[in-house]
Amino acid sequence: MSRRLAPSALVLTLVSSAALAVPANAATATDLYVAQRSMSCLDTGPGTQNQPFCTVQAAADVALPGQTVHVDAGDYAPVTITRSGSPGTPITFVSVKQLLGAPVQTAVGFTSDGYQAPHAFTVTGSHDIVISTFDTVGTAGAFVIDNSSRVTVDSNYVSVGHGLETAPTAGVSLTNGSSAVTISRNLITGWGATGVSVGQGVTDSTVTTNLIRGNYGPGVVATDAPGTVVSSNTVFGNCVAGISLGGATTGATVENNIVGSNDATVSNEPNCKVHRSPSSAEIVVAAGSTDGTVVDYNLTHPLSGGSAYSWGGVGYKTSADFHSASGQGVHEMTADPKFAASATLALAEGSPAIDSGDPTAPGELPTDLNHAPRVDDPLAANASAGFADRGASELQDPFQLKQFDVSPTQGPSPLPVTLKAEVDDPWSTQPSYTFEFGDGSAPVTTGSLAVQHTYEHASDSSYETEVTVNLPAGVTRHAANLVKVTTPAPPVAKLTVRQVGPLTVDVDARDSTDPWAITEYDYDHGDGSPVIKSPNGTDDYTYATPGTYTITMTMRDGGGNATTTSRQVTVGGAYVPAGPQRLLDTRDGSGPVGPGGQTSVQVTGTYGVPTTGVTAVVLNVTATGPTADSFLSVYPSGGANPGTSNVNFGAGQTVPNLVTVPVGPDGKVVIANHSGSVDVVVDLQGYYQASPAARTGNFLTTVQPRRVMDTRDGTGGVPQAPVHGTQVLNVMGLGSAVVLNVTVTNASTDSFLTVSPDGVPTPTASNLNYRAGQTTSNLVIVPVPMSGKIDVTNHFGSADVIADVEGSFDEWYATQTPSTAFMPLAPSRLLDTRDHATPVGPNGTLGLSVAGVGSVPAYAKSVVLNVTVVNPTASSFLTVFPSGDRPSTSNLNFGAGQITQGQVIVPIGPDGKVDFYNLAGTVDVVADVFGYFA
Repeated sequence: MSRRLAPSALVLTLVSSAALAVPANAATATDLYVAQRSMSCLDTGPGTQNQPFCTVQAAADVALPGQTVHVDAGDYAPVTITRSGSPGTPITFVSVKQLLGAPVQTAVGFTSDGYQAPHAFTVTGSHDIVISTFDTVGTAGAFVIDNSSRVTVDSNYVSVGHGLETAPTAGVSLTNGSSAVTISRNLITGWGATGVSVGQGVTDSTVTTNLIRGNYGPGVVATDAPGTVVSSNTVFGNCVAGISLGGATTGATVENNIVGSNDATVSNEPNCKVHRSPSSAEIVVAAGSTDGTVVDYNLTHPLSGGSAYSWGGVGYKTSADFHSASGQGVHEMTADPKFAASATLALAEGSPAIDSGDPTAPGELPTDLNHAPRVDDPLAANASAGFADRGASELQDPFQLKQFDVSPTQGPSPLPVTLKAEVDDPWSTQPSYTFEFGDGSAPVTTGSLAVQHTYEHASDSSYETEVTVNLPAGVTRHAANLVKVTTPAPPVAKLTVRQVGPLTVDVDARDSTDPWAITEYDYDHGDGSPVIKSPNGTDDYTYATPGTYTITMTMRDGGGNATTTSRQVTVGGAYVPAGPQRLLDTRDGSGPVGPGGQTSVQVTGTYGVPTTGVTAVVLNVTATGPTADSFLSVYPSGGANPGTSNVNFGAGQTVPNLVTVPVGPDGKVVIANHSGSVDVVVDLQGYYQASPAARTGNFLTTVQPRRVMDTRDGTGGVPQAPVHGTQVLNVMGLGSAVVLNVTVTNASTDSFLTVSPDGVPTPTASNLNYRAGQTTSNLVIVPVPMSGKIDVTNHFGSADVIADVEGSFDEWYATQTPSTAFMPLAPSRLLDTRDHATPVGPNGTLGLSVAGVGSVPAYAKSVVLNVTVVNPTASSFLTVFPSGDRPSTSNLNFGAGQITQGQVIVPIGPDGKVDFYNLAGTVDVVADVFGYFA
């Protein structure tokens, strides 16, 4: 069987024992405490708050007249009460958890192993007892009042566990000559025999203001119980009769009840068939109980085909029939009670039960099931000089305090504000309103819905304003709101912009400050689209095309001010690693590229590269087997050869270089050869995408170049020995792809180097190709796996390897510093020192203006250059860096007379320049630009 019954949707409003009909004598009352969950509880202790009893029984065994036993939350064992109070000073048992709007949490009626006991409370041979606000269960009934008098059972939830519904038990049983027992304001549901049973010999008992529903027998049964009063109950949806007076229950009163939808003879409830009665009605008075019994002011609502009354064994369908035949029920009515909700069975406006009851009926309480007062509904006619609703619930004034506003909610001192209540008052109650301002000033009580007030002083915290609506009968409604009074200051609009997708930006103005409450942020994203209004200062916006836009944010506040600020943003390509994958090798049969010849390579739609939205591609281009000194130019299809160079080589050399180049309209790039013939190998490394649909990609973060690997001295934790085979390098924390300048020196034989993610097979593609004894370098962008490790593989012989980190690519959310998107440019030449016979001398530095020059905008943060050294007079190296302090790394390494080139991604210095440093001899420098980051 279940430990607990799920509570009904109806929730009783629980009150303290001081509000009950039988008060304690304040002069003599003391308190006892029970708390089974307290670490200090002791059943042989004093029962104080500091050392409470563990069980309710322990308190019941020592309680004296006038004492109140407060029981804390928990599941308690059954209680047998044998001690007594005195008239006016009862012994009171009350739950400490007196919750409004929540089920009772203090339960009685469980065995030590958590199952239901036969009873929750048994009162035997006692008098002057009050039991209130408990959740009670029992396999044989929750309450048994045996041979006792002046016992009140009030405001309890009286239920039965699942599986016990058909057991022949009553929720509350009055037995063995008990008298003057009151059963009031309880929810009684789910019992197999009846909700309340008033047994033989019980006299002058009162069952009032209870909700008795969903029992599998009658709601209330009194048998041979003279003087029984059943008043102001809602007895609904039980399986047999609603209220039944049997045997010789003479001199009884049945008034002000709502009784309906009972009677198993017509009910479709399957479990009701267990207790099917051959003849029943909503109110049943047996022949032996009619003497001196009064039935009046009830509202009956039988199921279709059922009887409303049975009087002396004769059934009547309606109240009119009943009155005509019996003379009883002058004020009876048979009608739909019109409940507001099936869960609570509270009355709806327009119910015939409203104000039609007898306020002087025996057992009538001053408050209803939820301890709400009796009130006069001005929309309903009163049945007598007074007013009372029939049933357990009194319809309360539907007055609603719908909203309480303060305007403005924030502003600089002195700040005049308006406090305004918005109400719904269908009864035209016209209450008074008390406004409090929270600044120490006196409250204002008025009949007006609004007041004005001026706050003279700023405060670090908000003032709490309040309104109390004073309704009749002491009923109030309450609401609060905050107003912030600030120190006068001008509004300051602040805007941050961050690219979070190839064409998507996140804008955030929440760091803006304003003494007034900011009411709206308006964003003009600078592309001609409509202004976007943001209530909280943030917005994500996706542009249709790459480009540079000015975002203007206008901040509006409660003082009528509009403050504007702007930020420029460039949205463009986000890098996606996609290799290495071989796209072209003319040695496979297509043949070398001849003098002045060209070949094209399809990039989009291959190896996972999208067919649309690709702005540029990153390739490793290798020239091998050339028959003459020459150079290769790589450029987008559909355009003219720009005359720039990407790979420079001498006859017989094998030279690689990393190339970043826009793709043509057909997704291709063109590779043109200047002189002689040469085989070309092209390996895909990655691509830049910029389409509105793309939500992923990596953005560049440049770093101060630093050395992360040098096998000559063991830098980077690698062995101090040339690489023969694969050397693993840890680059954890350098992004999802790392930009390295890799140099090979001291090669023992002709070979090639591959840099790839660790943990996957080494690809056949190459990053650097070199001859024995040659020093060469190339830029490499390599994906970094979760392990943070990459492989550096030398395929033949041995060679020393040096790697300098130049930057990293990562998802926007993983970058710790401002990241940038890539904007490709048509290749163009920015520098050629041969044009003016100004080579860079030994230990010399050449500054080159880049920002705002040619196609590079002034706001560019970094540029992609192909740098070539020509005519070196000595072995040396070239370092390319933002103007300022020079790093101790190199970008190109070369010997005397050797033409060497390499791609460089370099930040632009604060003066808009990049610098070129040459260590030894003199050398001419050529720089072609292929794009920028911004």
